[in-house]
Amino acid sequence: MASVSDTRYHHGTTIKEFRILRGMTQESLAALWPKSNGNDGVLPRYIQDVEYGKKHIDDPNTLRRLAEILQIPLWRFGLSEYDPFHPLSLVGRGKSLHNLTLDAIESLIEQTWNLRCAARLVDAEKGIVRLNSLFAYFQEHVPLPLRLERRFQLLYAQVQRLNAVTYVEKKRYDEALDMYGRMYETAQQTEDASLMALALMSEGVEFERRGEKESALSRLEEARDASFGASKQIIAFVHSYLARIYASVGDKVRFERAIHSARTMASSLNGCYGDGTQFVFGRMSSILAERSYGYLELGEPQKTLEMRMEIEAQLRDDQDLRLQTW
Repeated sequence: MASVSDTRYHHGTTIKEFRILRGMTQESLAALWPKSNGNDGVLPRYIQDVEYGKKHIDDPNTLRRLAEILQIPLWRFGLSEYDPFHPLSLVGRGKSLHNLTLDAIESLIEQTWNLRCAARLVDAEKGIVRLNSLFAYFQEHVPLPLRLERRFQLLYAQVQRLNAVTYVEKKRYDEALDMYGRMYETAQQTEDASLMALALMSEGVEFERRGEKESALSRLEEARDASFGASKQIIAFVHSYLARIYASVGDKVRFERAIHSARTMASSLNGCYGDGTQFVFGRMSSILAERSYGYLELGEPQKTLEMRMEIEAQLRDDQDLRLQTW
């Protein structure tokens, strides 16, 4: 017959789990064990009794010191503001602190995107490193239900996108494609049309880079379909890239239809297209650039030349120095 200590939870099970995880023996933990009188050290037999539930540790100060020694999340001892069994029922300061943390992360994501557009890559990478560190911490210490909250997942998908874009800029294209795939999986969990469209679009662009035009076309058409449930910003952005693949496969009719849709949607935003809303930074000049490049792909360079004055005027309006250099 099983004893009570075999069937009920006790803190010893968590202590044993993290002792093993940290590569510590019972003897090494015994030497560091905090005592109520402020000293350290107990006999190894005491550790055995704790881990098997024969001795119970209920003193909060002892548990907090053990959590520090073994790097145990405080909520595993029921000491944090997060209840692992009812994390969404948090009230007051705990929930507010969680939301304030997500607010700060959202601000950091926005700043990092802006740095990527206006500063050196190395400056933007500092923000990405901080974001990666934060989410690595969350994966270990934040209860699963909170990590599955929609807002958390939306922000995580944007961090994945930032990482993928950085891989592209470093010409690590396989890693970029893999990261966009992960971003799509995250986006699916949120059922967010904008993120799903962006992830599919980016996968399509990477497949085109690899010369896999059939896969590229499939992804970009999926992105187009997903974008219809999103904003005009996303619809315009996706259609501009969809036009590129249509030109690449020689489909002039669909190319012109897609680029027209992109331009129409962007124009309806009254100059706000690509202003960073939903982290879309391609301006109207980018759509014109895709159109001019598409005509080159279709073997109609004269139409590209005819667009020169229009593109130059749009570049001045957009103040897009990067595209102007290109």
